[in-house]
Amino acid sequence: MMTEDDLLAAAAAGMPVGIPRDLDDMSGENLMAYKSVLLFEIERVEQALNRRDGVRKGAEALFRT
Repeated sequence: MMTEDDLLAAAAAGMPVGIPRDLDDMSGENLMAYKSVLLFEIERVEQALNRRDGVRKGAEALFRT
């Protein structure tokens, strides 16, 4: 599995920026790196959502009592 630094380096290594990207011009290696970056980013988004949900639930509990 790639480290966070590896993923960020792969994302910056000559690959176009933005979503969606033109996949037709990407090599197999770049497609795999791009997929890894996207999966890593999905995990970061899920963690952020979980943190926010925890804060919201804490606030709701505080105001119920």
